[in-house]
Amino acid sequence: MATNNIEKQSFGQAGAAYVTASGQAVTGDFCAITSLDGATRFSAITWAELNKNPVDGTAISNTDTIVASDDTIPAGVTIYGQITGFTLAAGRVIAYNAA
Repeated sequence: MATNNIEKQSFGQAGAAYVTASGQAVTGDFCAITSLDGATRFSAITWAELNKNPVDGTAISNTDTIVASDDTIPAGVTIYGQITGFTLAAGRVIAYNAA
């Protein structure tokens, strides 16, 4: 039986990137990012849907996002979405490739 893309993504079978370098931009097609460090922070995340109003799709203020540059993501927390790039400010993550 063939494995579908959702199953591949769920179990990391489409590959992943282990990222520890702060300040380095990482690009790709990612479906999830898991924090491995208790003090993980991002200085940038490229995710088209992150800054959109769920009602009408209009842009909203960056202060309304779920991930701001001063937000600390605890170890074990996974952010899901259609993420095409990010830059770590601190910490370590595994970024799972979209299948």
